[in-house]
Amino acid sequence: MKLPELKNCKWRFRKPSLLLTAAFVLSALFLLVGSKSSPLYPMNDNVDLNVYMTVGREMLRGQVPYRDLFEQKGPLLFMLHAFLAIFFKQGYFGVYLTEVIGFGLFLYYSAKICGLYVKNRLAPYLVMVFLGVALPLAPSFVNTGSLEEIYLFAFPLSAYWMLRAMREDRPLTLREDLVIGLLAGFGFWTKYTFCGFFAGVALAVIIWYGSRGWWLRILRAAGEMLAGLVLISVPVFLYFALHGALGDLFRVYFTDNMTIYAKEDDLTAAERIITALKQTYKKNRAAYGWLVWPGAAFLLAGLRRHWRESLTVLLCFAGIAVTTYVSSPGYAYYGLTLAPFAVTGLTGIAWLAEWLAVRAGIAVPDSPVLPRQASLLLGLAALLLAGGGMLAIGLFSPGAYLMKYKKTDLPQYQFAETIRETPDATLLNYWFLDGGFYYTAGAHPVNRFFCFFNMNPPELRPEQESVILNAEADYVVTRRDPLPKRLLKDGQYELVQTANFFFSYRYYDYFLYKKTGP
Repeated sequence: MKLPELKNCKWRFRKPSLLLTAAFVLSALFLLVGSKSSPLYPMNDNVDLNVYMTVGREMLRGQVPYRDLFEQKGPLLFMLHAFLAIFFKQGYFGVYLTEVIGFGLFLYYSAKICGLYVKNRLAPYLVMVFLGVALPLAPSFVNTGSLEEIYLFAFPLSAYWMLRAMREDRPLTLREDLVIGLLAGFGFWTKYTFCGFFAGVALAVIIWYGSRGWWLRILRAAGEMLAGLVLISVPVFLYFALHGALGDLFRVYFTDNMTIYAKEDDLTAAERIITALKQTYKKNRAAYGWLVWPGAAFLLAGLRRHWRESLTVLLCFAGIAVTTYVSSPGYAYYGLTLAPFAVTGLTGIAWLAEWLAVRAGIAVPDSPVLPRQASLLLGLAALLLAGGGMLAIGLFSPGAYLMKYKKTDLPQYQFAETIRETPDATLLNYWFLDGGFYYTAGAHPVNRFFCFFNMNPPELRPEQESVILNAEADYVVTRRDPLPKRLLKDGQYELVQTANFFFSYRYYDYFLYKKTGP
C-alpha cells in the first residue's frame, strides 16, 4: 500500500491562549488524581523526590550538595526544590504546581505539533486529552514528581520549533536557538542523559542547514544555542565556586555517575539499548506504546517531500534512547523520556483520518467559528472526556492506591509525631532510599550519606554505621529489617515505634529508634 503524501498545513491557531488554557486545565485536573503530590493524596512517597526535597531544604540551611549531602542528580534539580522550600514549608503542593506547569506545557506543545500537520482544529485538543489521560495511566508514570515528568515539556517544545521552522522553510530565530540552548543546559545540569535528545537536534540542524546551503547559519545557530547553555550554567558555577565545592560537583555528578552508577552486564551497548526499548514498549504498550506503528507510518509518509522533518524526529528519538539506556538500568520511569514521541503516532492517525475523509468526499471544517449548538455539544463532550479521564486515572493509575489513605495511616506521619517531640531533631535514614521521614518530621540529616542511593560509594555504609555507633543522630529509621545488634552493642538507641505499610510492590516493616542518652 502506498502511503498518501504528507502535505503542508499552514494554518495557525487563531486563539493560542485558548489552547494553552485548555492544556493547563487538563493538566491540573488529570494530575489532581494522577499525581501523588496532589492535595488528594496524603503524601508523595517517591523516594527520589524525597531525596530532592531533603537536599533542597537543607540548602536553605547552608548545606552544599555533593560536598555536605551526597546525591547523584544534577544541581539545578536541587536548586529548584530549594526554591520550592522557600514558599512551601510542608506538604507537596509546590511539587504539584511544578508538575502541572511542566505537564501542561507538554500537552500544549504536543498539540501544536499535531496542528502543523492536521487541518482540523479539533484534533490538537483531542491529542491533549488522550496524552493527558494515557501518560498518568502508564507504568512509566509510577514515580510522580520524578525529574523525567517535570522535564517532559522540553522535548515537544524543542521539536515543535524545529518542525515549524522546517515547514516554513526558514532557519531558527535567535529566540528559538537561545531557548533550545537553555533547555539543553537545564537538561545537562539536572540529568545529563537528557542531552541525547539535543544531540539529535544539533545533528538535525546541521543536516537541514547544510542541505539548504545555509553554511554560515550553522555556526550562528551553534553560537546562539551555546549562549543559552552558558547562561544557565553560570549560576551553577557561581554557586559551587563561592562555596568552594566545584571539585565535589564534578567528582560526584560526572565521575561517580559514569563509573559507579553504570551497571555491568554481558550485553553490548547496542544490545542493552534494544533490550531496554523492548521492555519500555512492552510495559507501556497499553498506554502509548502502540502508537509506535502509526508514528512510524506517519514518518515514512513524509520521507519524499519532508524528509528533514522525519529525520529530525528519528535523530531525536535515537539520541535520547541511546543516552538513557546505554549504561543505566531500565527503571520504569525512564520510559517517560520516550513518551513525547507518542504524538507522532496520534498525529499520524489524525492526518490519515483527515485524508480518508477528504477522499470520501467529507468536508473537513477548519474554521474556528461553529454554530452555538455545535459549540455546546463540543463543550459537553469535552467535559465528559475530561471527567471520564479523571475517573480512569483515579481508578487505574499506578499510584492511585495511595489516595484512599489518610496521613495518620502512613509510617512517615506516625513516626513524625514522635520525632517532633525532640526540638530541631536530627535523623538518619539507615540503608534505604529517603522514605520521606526527613520531610514529614522536619528533621535534619547529620551526615553526608543521609540515606541509601541507587549509586552507593564504598564509604556509604561505614559512615552510616559510624553515626549509629557514636549516637550522632537523635533518631534512626530503618525499613524491612531492624538495626543489627552489632550496631546497638552499647545500648545507645532503643526501639520506640514500628509500622507496616505498602510501598511500590510489597509491604515493608518500618522501625524507629530513639537515642537513649543526652
